[in-house]
Amino acid sequence: MTGARSDRVQLAVEDIDLAQLASAVRRRYGRHLYASYLRGKTLMRDAVVAHLGCSAYEAEELVETLELNGYVRFPHLDDQTHPLTRHSWVIAEEPR
Repeated sequence: MTGARSDRVQLAVEDIDLAQLASAVRRRYGRHLYASYLRGKTLMRDAVVAHLGCSAYEAEELVETLELNGYVRFPHLDDQTHPLTRHSWVIAEEPR
């Protein structure tokens, strides 16, 4: 299937309804996803790929956008880094 990727239309990230996307991720994992920071982002990325049929790169951008807009949250330490151990990601209905 050489060249099939080049025929694909790129997803317009700004056209995605973030509330609906967060809802799709929440339906898959519930309100809380217990994982490390990177593992949680990977799981949510894979859920977005499955839901939208987009590329992993586009899904990563969307997960970043969900996080920046407060739809998904992971604990921060006092120095604004994330714990390295597993914690609960919150997948919110409304942004914070």
